[in-house]
Amino acid sequence: MTKILVLAGGSVKGAFQAGVMKAIMEQGYRPDAVYGVSAGSLNAAYFVNQLGLQAITGEPISFLQAAQDLWDFWETRITSPESLSRPLTIFQLGLSALRKKFKGLVDTQPLRDLLKEVLSIRNLHASPIDLKIGAVNVIDGMMYYVDTSEEYFLDYLMASSAVPILMPVVQINNEPRRSFLDGGLRDVAPIKKAVEDGASQIVCISCHMESIEGGYFDSGDLLALVDRVMDIAVNEILNADIKEVMISNTTIDIKSIRPPQPLTIDIQNFSKLDIRRMLELGYQVGKDLKW
Repeated sequence: MTKILVLAGGSVKGAFQAGVMKAIMEQGYRPDAVYGVSAGSLNAAYFVNQLGLQAITGEPISFLQAAQDLWDFWETRITSPESLSRPLTIFQLGLSALRKKFKGLVDTQPLRDLLKEVLSIRNLHASPIDLKIGAVNVIDGMMYYVDTSEEYFLDYLMASSAVPILMPVVQINNEPRRSFLDGGLRDVAPIKKAVEDGASQIVCISCHMESIEGGYFDSGDLLALVDRVMDIAVNEILNADIKEVMISNTTIDIKSIRPPQPLTIDIQNFSKLDIRRMLELGYQVGKDLKW
């Protein structure tokens, strides 16, 4: 049996996934591989990294401890928007547009620095479970999945979570033909890839309800507008993919876990308390599951 944990995209709503993961690991769930896209790719990489670290240091392999480490990572390291990015000034944005060198609305160097600090290719290689993440090549429009054997894995990881317009396109090895963005443009949840790779059991944790969350947002705020547009697109793709896989693969045990209420969080102005709220909601959803 190949059990694959599939982690969908969702920006900082990815904290919800970390909460669910802690709960299901407490209940004894043990995947053979983790597949992720966007925020799900970051969660997948950190979780697998911690399992590899356990193997290297000679500790008993503990999926629950790796999930707890992921929870702690969100709670202590993703405490504000500045943990992930820095907004560019109007002057910087205008200059980049005029020179046709637009590189997003924010500088994602803080996220890159954080990933370099907390992830190790050595740990990822030593993990007892497999890892795959996905990103979209903006040149040919195709979805590409890579595992930890990829030389430029960290670049693909950055690309997988690079929200279009908001964040810069990521060039792999500085090659223009290998320009990538958020995998959620094509596969919000890599559930089809898990099926293609022979999964017999899939647990898919999404960060979006089946219907798009309502509520007011300022459509004049460019960053808020980008976030809402991505939410709408993500929701549509996710619903279609999950429905298609469940209908066409009746022999595969598929469990789809989604939040029971909208995960409302402002990507421009969140705090440690907001992250904690996401974690706790995810944990409760995971605890309430009927296996």
